[in-house]
Amino acid sequence: MKRLSIITLMCLTAIACQRTEPVGTEGFTLRFRLPEEFKADAAYSGKTVTLDGSAHYEFTTDAAGKVEVDSVVPGIYDIVTSLEMTGADYKALLKEASTVKDDARVIVGVSLTGVRIFAARDLDIDLTAAVLRDLVISKIYYSGTRDKMDRTYTSDSYVEIFNNSAEVQYLDGKFLGLAETESTPAYPANENPDSIYLKQLCRFPGTGTQYPVQPGKSILVAASSARNHLENADISADLSGADFEVKGMEGSGNPDVPMLPLIFNSYAGLLEFNLIAGGPNAVVLVETTEDPAGWKQVYQRGKTSGRLFLRMHKKWVSDGVECLKKPAQSAPDVNTKRLQADVDAGYQTITSVNGYNNESVERKVSRSEGGRVFLKDTNNSSVDFVVLTDPTPRKYDKEGLQDE
Repeated sequence: MKRLSIITLMCLTAIACQRTEPVGTEGFTLRFRLPEEFKADAAYSGKTVTLDGSAHYEFTTDAAGKVEVDSVVPGIYDIVTSLEMTGADYKALLKEASTVKDDARVIVGVSLTGVRIFAARDLDIDLTAAVLRDLVISKIYYSGTRDKMDRTYTSDSYVEIFNNSAEVQYLDGKFLGLAETESTPAYPANENPDSIYLKQLCRFPGTGTQYPVQPGKSILVAASSARNHLENADISADLSGADFEVKGMEGSGNPDVPMLPLIFNSYAGLLEFNLIAGGPNAVVLVETTEDPAGWKQVYQRGKTSGRLFLRMHKKWVSDGVECLKKPAQSAPDVNTKRLQADVDAGYQTITSVNGYNNESVERKVSRSEGGRVFLKDTNNSSVDFVVLTDPTPRKYDKEGLQDE
């Protein structure tokens, strides 16, 4: 066996050590631009910006809303920044009058994922503003599980909606929607800045004050079956006490649970809220003064037949949560997002490619006050939600749910 000399070993060691010290990029600038509706003299100054990826960095914007970066380790980064303000402060920054309430909460910020920074590159980054709503989507359980015979099981899917305000809210006349879930996105958000294309839309019944949601409480929507699924699967959800069940006819399914009717459905004969076990699932809570029956129905781009999708302007979304499909060997592709950044700046995903692993996408608890919880809401699902292997609905004291 050939022996290496001491000098050779020292040289090899020196080379190895040199390789562990990556060469940083040259300096570059990040410019953060407020939305067009803001006054010209408004600037995003004094705000924290994080770059997280190949390394972690924190910066503060200057008086002009810029960050001068000396150098970073070359790699792929997420760029995140946000500011929460009152409705009154928000309106003071606008060019024109607004109907936003003074006590509303508004988030201004951005969350960019997978930004490639391998050399110096100045970036102009557009911020978005979102008025945070009182009713928020708090849980989406779509992964399914395996039943007691070790078969795949998805009848236990559900969506939960939480009143994050201090006043009673009403679901009457609001809508629950699900964006198209084609394996190749029919209408990705990055190609459709203003519209979301739905494959299903449900309408909550009521004439105004029939379906209240108390402060700090939630309503539970069984996607297909309002029953106790723990009877069929060891790790599942008891949906027998659901507030609504998506079904085709009142009195069917669980006759004790009111029907949440589908008023638009891309899938003829499929009478359930069609959450996909492995994703993607982009769920939206919708409040509109328009009649969705008048919205345009379109085929997938380039087609003149097949499934129809309902085109909805994003302005009608009061809350949206993006759940992307996880590829086998990589992170989710943000180019497959169906929701624009001002609807949901981020995304969540379960850890299984195909699902059936009991995981639930759940909004974090930001604080407890007066005997109730308030949920985290920055309009960014990457920050606001976690994925837990406990699909129990209406439970907000789970381990891992507390915001750190």
